[in-house]
Amino acid sequence: APRPPLSRPTNRRAPPTAAPPPAPPGGPPAPVAAIAAVKPAPDPLPVRVMISKIGVDARIEARGLDAGRNILTPKDFHDVAWYNLGPLPGQPGNALMNGHVDWWTGSAVFTRLSQLRPGDIITVVRGDGTHLSFKVTGRRVVAADARVAALFAPSKVASLTLITCTGAWDPSILSATHRLLVSAVLV
Repeated sequence: APRPPLSRPTNRRAPPTAAPPPAPPGGPPAPVAAIAAVKPAPDPLPVRVMISKIGVDARIEARGLDAGRNILTPKDFHDVAWYNLGPLPGQPGNALMNGHVDWWTGSAVFTRLSQLRPGDIITVVRGDGTHLSFKVTGRRVVAADARVAALFAPSKVASLTLITCTGAWDPSILSATHRLLVSAVLV
């Protein structure tokens, strides 16, 4: 009778099996399935803002206040600064973001912000990859030195205000004379 062919050895190994974690003193080991089910905590910090109508897709910098208690602007004119002493975008209250309208080299992140109209969509991307959509509800212009308390008022509504310079350049303050405020609510 013919002999069956010899099988050739292969370099394949059996898949490794997960060993259960070591037993804690005085108790049984934790089930492997329970350890695998632990998910990383969501990251609610805003990382990008996108406004397709005006071609914005920008990184978000977390910024606070300067020595004069003014909201800091982004370090990079391509970026947007989120006021990190206020609410996170999507939480109750008004999240504030500002960006430059221009730079000494030309256009900046919010060069076309004045083109937004009610109904336009602003998308904020969080660190965990979730997207929040805000619908523009209005816009207004205020003096550059105005202290607009309503921007900081508590609210149960999640809203967003985008801020940039507008008006004439004033060399005495090295800034524009006014600010454009674009308001939006979470949808």
